[in-house]
Amino acid sequence: MRGQVPAHPVGRAVAGAAMTGWIGTGVWISASTLFFTRLLGLTADQVGEGLAMGGILGLLAMMPISSLARRFHAGRVATVLQVFRGLSFLSFLAVDSTTTFYLALAVVSVADGPGKMFSQIMVGRFVPEGERAGTMAGIQVATNIGVTLGAMLGAASLLQVRRGAFDAIVLLVALVFFLSAALLARATWRMADLGPEQGERTAPAAGLGARVRSALLPLRDRRFVLLTAGNGLLSAHIPLISVMTPLWLAHRTSVAPALMGVLLLLNTLTVVALQVPIGNRVSGLRGGVRAGWAAAVLLAAGCGLLALAAFVPTALAVASLALAVLCFTLGEIIQVTAGWTLSFALAPEDRRQALYLGFFGTGPEAVAVLGPAVLAWLTTRFGANGFAVVAVLLIAAAALMRAGAAAGGPPGEAAGGVRAEAGERSASVK
Repeated sequence: MRGQVPAHPVGRAVAGAAMTGWIGTGVWISASTLFFTRLLGLTADQVGEGLAMGGILGLLAMMPISSLARRFHAGRVATVLQVFRGLSFLSFLAVDSTTTFYLALAVVSVADGPGKMFSQIMVGRFVPEGERAGTMAGIQVATNIGVTLGAMLGAASLLQVRRGAFDAIVLLVALVFFLSAALLARATWRMADLGPEQGERTAPAAGLGARVRSALLPLRDRRFVLLTAGNGLLSAHIPLISVMTPLWLAHRTSVAPALMGVLLLLNTLTVVALQVPIGNRVSGLRGGVRAGWAAAVLLAAGCGLLALAAFVPTALAVASLALAVLCFTLGEIIQVTAGWTLSFALAPEDRRQALYLGFFGTGPEAVAVLGPAVLAWLTTRFGANGFAVVAVLLIAAAALMRAGAAAGGPPGEAAGGVRAEAGERSASVK
């Protein structure tokens, strides 16, 4: 494990903050739904609607909040965001009805979605270019360890489904976010950050329209839009592992549902063992593109193996499910590595980078929010053939990533008048 820890002090702090934060998230994911339905009397549809609403709010908040790191010190923005995440969770202490549930979930989601993507912004801002891939790999390992530990703690908390246990979980989740804020503040609060951009030093305060256009700058960069779309589609491994595998196992195979716990453990251990070694082997645009293709092939193969489990005897179904999860996990490891590599390569090396990385983070978040419903519809409507559709989409996603990396122009160049000022801004920062 010592070799998994990022070498850079900010990288270590971000990894520690990610692990503590995801411990809280793991506790919440594994325990909250049962408490909401049994303790508060909410229906499964109400919980699902609330989670969908929260996911959309978190997705919409990602770019506006990431834009704060363009104007202010990124470490301080990240620290305040973690504090706000902790405070927002305390709103669940007041939940006693459907209305208060929706309100609390909305407040939490606005901070929770952006909070997940700030790790890459911090690495891009404070960690030297040559250390970023290894640092992000270490953070990914810490994230998987954190969510696994949190899920175990959350499962233990379900031994007593009562209000006191629910309130204790809320306080625990808030506490871990405060702890992660302390780790970030200690490492970055006084660390030098990029200075203001040339335009921000010389231009008068911009109007609302100009600020909105500035915040949407990545959308005018064709390369980055293609990359973000492709990476988002390749992030389908998130719902494939967490949603579709247990549903397919339980409803379409003869395998005991208890096997899912073993499969999730296989996923976590594989990430812990291989994320850093694989992450350190991918570099540059060509390496990132090749990794994207490899991830697509592995994820498509996993779809085929998952579908196959419905048509073979139990013993072979177990083997097919295990191989499917292994393919999904290897695809996950390579996909996130390709995403980091290409997004850092194509985003500008100045304060606009926070906007670009914030936009880049909307791809996986959108798939996490919408993917389960889309995948469930495909497999319900088309059965095993639905996975063939998913496999085709995954290959198309790798093609989009390649198209983004191959498009003309220097990294971070955006359409519509940005070309002329990109070099000036970069020079002013350097």
